[in-house]
Amino acid sequence: MDANTSVRDIVLEEHERTLQQLEAIWDELGLLDDQRRDRREAFHNHILNLCQRILDDEKALRARINNRIVSNTQKIIKLSEELCVTPPEDGVDGLALLDLDALLQERLDKLEQTKEERLETLKELQEKDEGLCELLCETPYFIPQNLVPTLEDISNVEKHIKSMEKEKEERERTFATLKAGVVEFLQELEQSPEDSFLQQVVCSDEDEDVPLGKADLQQLRTVHSDLEFKVRENEAKSLELRETIKHLWDLLQVPMEEQEAFLATAPKHTPSSIAKLQEELRRLRVLRQQNLSLFIEKLQEELTEWWEKCFVGELEREGFTSSHPGTDEEVLDAYEKEVQKWKKFHQDNYGILEMVNQFLSLYVQMWELEEKAKDPSRLFNTRGGALLQEEKAKKKVRTELPRVETRLVELGKEWEEREGKPFGIYGTPLEEHIKSLWEKHEARREQEKNKKQNEKSNLDSKPRMYKGTTPAKTPILSRKRMHGGEDPVSSKKPKHGNLAPNPSPTKLPPSISPLKGMQTPRARPLTERNCQVPEVLVSKPSGGSHKPTEELQSTITYDTFEKGIGNKRGNEVVHSTILGLDF
Repeated sequence: MDANTSVRDIVLEEHERTLQQLEAIWDELGLLDDQRRDRREAFHNHILNLCQRILDDEKALRARINNRIVSNTQKIIKLSEELCVTPPEDGVDGLALLDLDALLQERLDKLEQTKEERLETLKELQEKDEGLCELLCETPYFIPQNLVPTLEDISNVEKHIKSMEKEKEERERTFATLKAGVVEFLQELEQSPEDSFLQQVVCSDEDEDVPLGKADLQQLRTVHSDLEFKVRENEAKSLELRETIKHLWDLLQVPMEEQEAFLATAPKHTPSSIAKLQEELRRLRVLRQQNLSLFIEKLQEELTEWWEKCFVGELEREGFTSSHPGTDEEVLDAYEKEVQKWKKFHQDNYGILEMVNQFLSLYVQMWELEEKAKDPSRLFNTRGGALLQEEKAKKKVRTELPRVETRLVELGKEWEEREGKPFGIYGTPLEEHIKSLWEKHEARREQEKNKKQNEKSNLDSKPRMYKGTTPAKTPILSRKRMHGGEDPVSSKKPKHGNLAPNPSPTKLPPSISPLKGMQTPRARPLTERNCQVPEVLVSKPSGGSHKPTEELQSTITYDTFEKGIGNKRGNEVVHSTILGLDF
């Protein structure tokens, strides 16, 4: 028996039992048949109405469940769209209405919880974002009201908050830096904050929220720049005053102790220090007025030094000195301006002036090395590696001089393009001055070359000392004495530097031996005969070139000196300190 049959049987049995009891009651009451029929109909109608009410209630329940299912389904779809999630569709097929209703209700509750959580999260983030933006005077991240935020919206708000926090840190650092600078500048200017904004900035604590808007920071930057300009202006003014005072101290020969004592009273560039410097300057100017002649003399010496450093020509120097005679205040001012003019010129053109110094130094060094190479006595003083040092110096000059000259010419052209006139050295344009130096050098070489050729031709035209006789042989000396010892003939005889030349020896009679009764003939020392060095010992320069390499190579070295003697004398033994007259 199933549940439905059992219920039906119970209902029927209960119906029959109730009717039996009613009939018994009616019998006792003595109701008539019509009354009993009416009562039976009422009983049946009451049962029918009750069944109908029960049925209606169940139908209503089914309708409510269906309606709730539809409503929940719609709500789930809407929330899913608002939350940007996909509504679940699985697990609903074949479910009874109550199960389906419970499942949908559970899903709806979860979506509504997610919505509430997102709204709460968004509210907290927006409050934080609005606080930061209010402090920074920025616009908060906008999300429309009554809109459920998506995960992307919440992420964007979080990113905006992070960017605002980072911006806040940067602005706080900027504010701290500007504030420290403003405080320092106010101290250096010896003044207090003038307006409410500066007072708020200077008096703000680290934990206190300070205005960090762009406009506020820009205003603070402007104040910082203005104060810094005043400080730098005072610093420049102070340095100028100190330089002027130092210059006057030097001219007045004020003791160093007195100078240091005064500077100790004005160590900074504050207005009070500047006032002290100005007072000292006024005092020194009074003293200067009382010692004009001394000041002008000192300035003349200083001006001469700057003229030398700047390679000023004589015409320009004479033009200035001749136009400013006397010892009055006007002349003093003119000399001071002229000193400042050339001091600034030297400062602005230090690069090219230093290159000119390098070139002239190398040029003079080349000239000195050439002059030194004419003295063969240096070949016998080899202590300390003198010859090696000389060769190194020649190599350096050969390498550096062309490079420095090229660079100097380039700088001169750049200067001329910039200034619109050629750079001058002692009143002559740079390239012309360099050309003039090389022309003088070349003329000197040609003069020496001609002198050597003339002296050689004079020697060749004179009779030889030992014509027709066999010259005396010099004993073979040790290598040590040949290269650095005393005179091989006699240690008591004067050295080669003191030998007197014998330009016109007398021819002896043929009956008298040229060696009998006479001393060893003395030839002229190499120091005096260097201009007569045979051509085999001289490297001739090529056609008028003024390359420093060729000029240095034209000088005699010890190796070529020995080689030339060997080629000339053949098998004879020749003393290394004198040359015979029979070249």
